Amino acid sequence: MIHAPPVHIIEPRLVDNVGHCLSLVRALATAIDEAGAGKRLTVWGGAGAAAVWTGPGQLRPYFHRRWRRLQALWLLRRLLREPGRILIATAGTADLVMADWAAAGRTIAPHKLHLFVHWVGAKADKARLLTRIARRQPNLRIFGPTRAVVDLFARCGFEASLAPYPVASVAPVAPVDSPADLEAPAETAPFRHLLVAGGARMDKGLDHVVALVEAMQARGMKLPITVQTSAEAQHARDDEVAGLLERLRRSSYGGLELHAEPMSADAYRTLFSGAVVVQPYRARDFADRVSGVTLDALGAGAPVVATEGTWMARLIKAHDAGIAVADLGAASLLQAIETVLADHAGFAARARRASARVREAHSARTLVDALLAGEAAS
Repeated sequence: MIHAPPVHIIEPRLVDNVGHCLSLVRALATAIDEAGAGKRLTVWGGAGAAAVWTGPGQLRPYFHRRWRRLQALWLLRRLLREPGRILIATAGTADLVMADWAAAGRTIAPHKLHLFVHWVGAKADKARLLTRIARRQPNLRIFGPTRAVVDLFARCGFEASLAPYPVASVAPVAPVDSPADLEAPAETAPFRHLLVAGGARMDKGLDHVVALVEAMQARGMKLPITVQTSAEAQHARDDEVAGLLERLRRSSYGGLELHAEPMSADAYRTLFSGAVVVQPYRARDFADRVSGVTLDALGAGAPVVATEGTWMARLIKAHDAGIAVADLGAASLLQAIETVLADHAGFAARARRASARVREAHSARTLVDALLAGEAAS
C-alpha cells in the first residue's frame, strides 16, 4: 500500500495471554502488516502488554485498569484530531459513548473510527442510547462477527457490516503442508487430555467444570484433564470464581493438571495438541457470541464438547467436529466426552479438515480492507 495512513488499534484489555484479546489483536495487526500498513501501525494496549506482544507495529503499553475509561477518552480525543484510522478491537456500548464525548460536539469524519463489536446485550435502554449516538455520529463504522450484532446496530442507525471474528493465518500446532495432509487422519495427534482453556469465568461454565472433575474422581476415573485457572482481570475478584477454583485446587483427582499462570502463546497452542476441548458455556451468554477457544481448538485439530444452542455448537456441528449437549450436568458431559473418545481419530480428523476452512472464513482481511479503504481520514 502506497502512502498508507497511520493506523491505531486500541485494546485496553490487552495485558496478558488470558482471554482472547492477544490473539485477536495479533490477527488484526498481522493483516494490517500484510496489507502494507504495518510500519505506520500503533497498538495501544494495557500496561502489561509488552511482556506478551510479538506482533507487528509499535506497541504502546498505555492503559492502567483503574483509569482505562478516562485514558480511552483522552486517547480518542487526541487521535480523532490527528491523521489516520482508528480501530477499537473489542468495542462495547461504553466505547461508543466515549467516542461521542471525545468528538466534543463535532461529527467524526468518515473512515476515521471503526469499532469491532464482539457481542452486545439486547437491553432496550441500550438500543435507545445507541440510536441517539448514531444520530450524532453517523460516520462511525461498526463491524460485528454475527448477524445479530450487525442487525442490532443497523436498526439503531449505524453503518454496520458483518466481519468474521479474526483468526491469525498462522499454522496450527500440527502444521499442515498441503490440502492432502488435511484429509489424512494419521496426521492428527492421538488423544492426550481433556482441556478447559481460556479464562476461569462463571459464564464459561466453571461450576460445571468443577462438577465434572469431582464426578470423575468419584467414579475412580483416570482420564487426564487440564484446566486453565487464570482468571481474566475483570473476573479475578469474583468470590464465586475464587471458591470454585479453591475446590479445584483441593481436588484429589489424580488426572487433574491446573495452569494458574498466564502462558506464552506457544505453550497455549501446545495445550490443544491431542486435546478434547470442553466448553460448557452458558447458552444465554453465548447464543450468538464467538469463542476464540473454539477457533483455536479447530485450528489444532481438537474436537470440542460444547453447549447446545451456542455459536460454538453450530460451528462444530457444521463440521461434525464434536458433540453439543443441552444438559451440562457431569453425567451428560461425560457421555459426550466418551462418544468423542470412542471415535477420537475420526472427530480429530474432521476438526483438522475444518481448520483450513475456518481460518479462511475467519480471515482478518475483511475487517482490515474496510479499515484501510476510502479517502484518507483527517
